[in-house]
Amino acid sequence: MQAHIYIFPIKAYLCLGTRTLQIIHTSDLHLVPEMFENTPVEEAFYNVFGEIAEKTIESGVKYLLIAGDMFDKPSPPLGIVMKAVSVLRRLRENGVRVVVVPGNHDVSRSRPGVLNLLAEAGLIHLLEFSEEMGWLLLNPLVFEDDKLVLYGIPGFPGGGSREVRFLKQGLVKFKNLSTYKNYNVVVLAHINTKFAGYDPSRYYNRYGKLYLEYEDLLRRFPGNTIYVALGHIHLPIPLDTAFRSNIAYPGAPIGMNVGDLLETAELEKLGAFRRSLLVDTSSTLPLVKSIRLESALSVLHENVTVKGIDELKDRLAELVGRAEGSGYTALIVDVNGMDRLNSEIEAFRRDLMKKKNVYIKLRLVDAVKALPIPVVTINAQARQDLSIPEIELNVLKEFISKHRLNMTADKLKRIIDLLGSPYDVSPERLLEEVIKELGELKS
Repeated sequence: MQAHIYIFPIKAYLCLGTRTLQIIHTSDLHLVPEMFENTPVEEAFYNVFGEIAEKTIESGVKYLLIAGDMFDKPSPPLGIVMKAVSVLRRLRENGVRVVVVPGNHDVSRSRPGVLNLLAEAGLIHLLEFSEEMGWLLLNPLVFEDDKLVLYGIPGFPGGGSREVRFLKQGLVKFKNLSTYKNYNVVVLAHINTKFAGYDPSRYYNRYGKLYLEYEDLLRRFPGNTIYVALGHIHLPIPLDTAFRSNIAYPGAPIGMNVGDLLETAELEKLGAFRRSLLVDTSSTLPLVKSIRLESALSVLHENVTVKGIDELKDRLAELVGRAEGSGYTALIVDVNGMDRLNSEIEAFRRDLMKKKNVYIKLRLVDAVKALPIPVVTINAQARQDLSIPEIELNVLKEFISKHRLNMTADKLKRIIDLLGSPYDVSPERLLEEVIKELGELKS
């Protein structure tokens, strides 16, 4: 898949804070679903988290954002927690700030969960929230050195999409926002949002029936928001390898069930891949680049027709050999011609997985109800052969038109550059230059 620019019809935010911030954005690590424990897939979850950490360190980025469901449950087994602690310690030793919002799988309401313990240990910065008088109150996490404020909208368990209800009803409050009006804001949101070709109505069984339109979501956020780090949807949205936007889903690195593995197989057919995101906010509209996760699973999905157990065993052995030789780490086989899979074939499957270190899932075709994979990529109208400076000027032109400013896009860009660049001159001289560039504004 080629790297190109994806242009969303979004609100362009102008902020006086520093805009040199880079972040790594991931979500839905799901360490580790019970169905994958003690299988060849389990180690992949730890490997992919370690890879994200190493790439964050190598890139010199200061912030790693995890937009929900870092763990698959609020209190996972100790062995899983210790694997995560090892990665988090390395990140802390290298000066990386790991910021986490709870998702619907690892949010803990009645008692402290693993995220609270990791925050107490200083391994993560946990975005806190509370519910009072029917409102969802979001506490700010402030980093003064970067003039950066982060808020987190958590996911809620139970399938009721309470986080969406709060937003739809306008019952979300960003606490102390007026104190940070000259800071940049980043929001982590574990939420179901319709945009970039993704239609939640086709996936309500997985992510809930309630969702927000993209534009409605952004209207609920502070005006100095520079990026919204989304989580909850396991598909990477949009699929493009490079695009400009202030909102994106990185997708799950692996996922939490066989449905996610099937999506991985379909994504590979589209030339897409599991990823994290590198977000550069140095321009008016952030540049977002996909970082391929080499440790993510490669999935082979096959359909076979057999007449009995012996033939199925032969076909399985053949397919596992093919998967092993081609670098696949997971194999999903849809079986025709059998009405049930007995204990003999289950024992054979487990033995084959152990010997070949390839995850194997068998599904009877009659029981399969697969969802289509949306081709979430750039469309002909959105794609333009523009350079990055031209794209920035187009965004500024939209801003000028909306606010009826009496100036050109070039002049507005010059003012932004003046305010955002380091200066050796006195404040008085800088003010003179800004006033000179401003000219007359028409309200």
